[in-house]
Amino acid sequence: MHTTGRTYFESARFIKSKETETNIEAEVQRALTERPEYVPFDEVTIQRLSQQALDSPRAVNYYLGRNISKESMETFKLGFSEKQDMVTIPVHAPNGMPVGFVGRSIEGKEFKNTPKLPKGKVLFNLHRVKNADKIYVVESSFDAIRLHQCDFPAVATLGSNVSNIQTDLLQKYFNNVIVIADNDEAGGNMKDRIIKKLGSRVSVIQLEKQYKDIGDMSDNDIRNLEYSFDKSIASMLT
Repeated sequence: MHTTGRTYFESARFIKSKETETNIEAEVQRALTERPEYVPFDEVTIQRLSQQALDSPRAVNYYLGRNISKESMETFKLGFSEKQDMVTIPVHAPNGMPVGFVGRSIEGKEFKNTPKLPKGKVLFNLHRVKNADKIYVVESSFDAIRLHQCDFPAVATLGSNVSNIQTDLLQKYFNNVIVIADNDEAGGNMKDRIIKKLGSRVSVIQLEKQYKDIGDMSDNDIRNLEYSFDKSIASMLT
């Protein structure tokens, strides 16, 4: 009943029908076959939305207003749905397979993701940076893109609720994890959860109070983060 979704009576009839056969175990095993962890999303749709963004002054201006360059729009296949007036950010499995996208309205702050997007099983941008010596971890995909533009290898958790699978991915691919949490309670919870799971391999960059997150910072401010971080570590060691 549990493994095949049959009712009690359907299960009884199924077992009765196998009385003279010897492969009932094989039938049950087929029912127990693990479903794929990631389901591929249509790459044609991602490409279409990406081209719509590049062709739309409204979308380009939105991204530029978030300090995201046109080059990054192309690299990350950032898209735009004119019908829903939303920008779209493709999300990938660790092996680079697209699994959907997160959407955000241009006006206001409305979010809409593709159905069954496995947010808790992925880290945004992981497939591009999983061979990096160290990784910077933020909440927002836009923040990860801003860091990428400044030559910081970064991934995003796509929210402050960090799952066990996400911390397992960090542990699997990186020995040096640097968390840059948002300056709010949710960001603090995210930071604490990663530290609790990964322990000594985690370092933290605390943003100055005037910044809520990476999105509030200029490129020069971002590039100075590493210098400020290294300087603070040096002072702690001395």
